[in-house]
Amino acid sequence: MPFCRQCGYEYEEGILVCPDCNEALEPGERLLCESCYEPLGEAKTFCRHCGKLQSSLIDEDKTIACENHPKAAAIAMCIMCSKAVCGDCAINRQGKIFCENDEHVKVAENWAVAYTTGTDYEAQMVRANLEGAGFPCMVFSQRDHVFFLTLSDMAVVNVMVPKSMLTQAQDVLRKMGLVSEDDGAS
Repeated sequence: MPFCRQCGYEYEEGILVCPDCNEALEPGERLLCESCYEPLGEAKTFCRHCGKLQSSLIDEDKTIACENHPKAAAIAMCIMCSKAVCGDCAINRQGKIFCENDEHVKVAENWAVAYTTGTDYEAQMVRANLEGAGFPCMVFSQRDHVFFLTLSDMAVVNVMVPKSMLTQAQDVLRKMGLVSEDDGAS
């Protein structure tokens, strides 16, 4: 069956172009992750869905070192920044591997935090602007609506975008003056 080299998804015979990636489909067998069985796509050494290194596809004489512990072999790559991590550095959240960067762990089902505020109305305004720029968004509020607090962890309101669009959404927020150049850097 034809498959997309970029995203790895398989399509029915007769379809020539991937509707998601706009790439020409190729005949043959697609590669699946050894751990989560998702399509590997272009990233053949690690799975972009779960982060696990694909040991059967890596040459036996080649080892990938952990970026924090160069003498330790990496077991996975962070699904957000592709940083190689060993067993001590890997943070496993619901079957997905992250590095030690706390912002990366804020990924939920392929959604990533693009903007954080303490008020619902500001989050809704940011959401409206991002949606106007063509980004699907959702607002995840951790505010305690019983109390009118806008401080601390009881007032966190996150505007989230699809993980694949995070960089572009942060660029839009930078142009609006809502995010500094240092925010969102991997």
